[in-house]
Amino acid sequence: MSIDKRWLLFIAAATGAAASAAFMSRSRQRQRHSAHDLRHKEDVKSWENEGGNVAPIPVVSAPA
Repeated sequence: MSIDKRWLLFIAAATGAAASAAFMSRSRQRQRHSAHDLRHKEDVKSWENEGGNVAPIPVVSAPA
């Protein structure tokens, strides 16, 4: 194997490793984002199901 072919093999391996790392990083980022969205959705649903009424606004009569 000549020097040129060795460099080509090294460059191909380095490129493959970099592409794989980028793909895995993006995949983990999507997974964290999806988990966050799911937790947020559950929190909103829980908050909406708490029930109860909002406290009424006090009515002030105008002086005559």
